[in-house]
Amino acid sequence: MTDRVRISVLLPVRDAEEHLAASLESLIHQSETRIEIIVIDDGSRDATPRLLAGMVARDPRIAVIRQPRDGLVAALNRGLALARAPLVARMDGDDIAHPERLARQAAFLAAHPDVAVVGSAIRVVDRRGHWLRDQAFPTEPAAVALALERANCLAHPSVMLRREMVLAVGGYRSAFVMAEDFDLWLRLSERHALANLPTPLLDYRDHHAQASWRHIEQRILSELAAQACARARRAGRPDPAPRTVVTGAHLHAMGMDGPCVARETAIRAIGAVREAMASGHREAAAAALQLAWRQRGLPWRLGLRRLEVTGRFRCWKRRWPTG
Repeated sequence: MTDRVRISVLLPVRDAEEHLAASLESLIHQSETRIEIIVIDDGSRDATPRLLAGMVARDPRIAVIRQPRDGLVAALNRGLALARAPLVARMDGDDIAHPERLARQAAFLAAHPDVAVVGSAIRVVDRRGHWLRDQAFPTEPAAVALALERANCLAHPSVMLRREMVLAVGGYRSAFVMAEDFDLWLRLSERHALANLPTPLLDYRDHHAQASWRHIEQRILSELAAQACARARRAGRPDPAPRTVVTGAHLHAMGMDGPCVARETAIRAIGAVREAMASGHREAAAAALQLAWRQRGLPWRLGLRRLEVTGRFRCWKRRWPTG
């Protein structure tokens, strides 16, 4: 019955057999039991479909929707359309929700009707589930809004959102590949408050196979485009969001010249190098460093930062040869 479902959990997956059972177990055993778990299988070719069939037989709250390999944004929007509850929680198929996660986020939203999205701090773990670090984010809506002007400050798999508010701004947009969440937060923040809980409520599995590491350049281009679109909207101009996946040509059409794109790309790539080294991802760090070095005509201070991070990477690589 629809009125008995308080929270819809949206879980898009593709070839997720390694960690999916543990992720679903963490949802099945939530203290808040009035949930439905909508798994959008985006064309998995491994044992994921068989694993899901077994989980559905165990718990009728799990519903599995199969689609061709249409991608994450298509899966997210399809899940939003199917969700029966007014609150939708996001998670990925390799993450673990802490037992009180859904209950605590739903209670926060009940107490703060002006908040459209609430995330949480996260516990970052490696592929085997070993703790790497805790990562906190701004909590108060004013601090979140300020931070969003510079970068994404909500961990997408940790959020719970109000379905109707998300649909009212158009849901996720396919042009912003690898930054579809950032684009959504920026649009929502123009109408509503966004917040984070200070307690880690999710184990976020950080490994080099993640799409965000494999497609660093696309992530940066999409982030820059999302910010450019937000600036246009705030200035009262039409939203210049492209209809196809963001490219450098789109950024130029939005008013960002070549030197500006190179500078912003280098800044974010250098940050990605440091982040990848902190997580022990040698290949991801190397890819981000290569991206930073492909940028031309940088200010001398930024060029020095690039040289510095290159030296740090080389020293780190010698210490951790298997990365």
